[in-house]
Amino acid sequence: MVVAVKATYLLMAGGGAILLWSGLKGHKWTTTLRSVLSGQPVPHTQELAISTAPGAYSGSGTPAGPTPNTGPGGTPSKNQAIGKVLAARYGWSTGAQWAALVALWTRESGWDNKARNPTSGAYGIPQALPPSKMGLLANPPVSSATAQILWGLKYIKDRYGDPINAEAHEQSNGWY
Repeated sequence: MVVAVKATYLLMAGGGAILLWSGLKGHKWTTTLRSVLSGQPVPHTQELAISTAPGAYSGSGTPAGPTPNTGPGGTPSKNQAIGKVLAARYGWSTGAQWAALVALWTRESGWDNKARNPTSGAYGIPQALPPSKMGLLANPPVSSATAQILWGLKYIKDRYGDPINAEAHEQSNGWY
């Protein structure tokens, strides 16, 4: 009985590690599992593969092709490109909604996925407080822009309904 329980915990931990690794690298978990079980190296994934060429987005602001691999991000321009792709899921990647989101997160963090408010301790692109709300991948050492943006978009949707309302709250209160 004790051996079976310990083996179950070991399998659960191993499965969790495979899921985490897959998520960090942008792979399907089945591909990672197949590679691990066969002894083959796990394929590498590029950090960011977003097309910004003319025509890459449809008129509605949604990606015209498959969802891009939005890795950890890095520069404010890369992070903003990730944000545009992810905001499309909410219909916020164009017009006044996108402009409000850009203004909000430019003021909050400059789209820097490692921005930390020295006074409050708020962290990341959306300046989450406490930062642990965003989850492990959004915080150091990974500081995934994708994880931060996904959390921030959901926060805005749940609390304010859309970026215009969040930005209005920011303007009148100095925080959102």
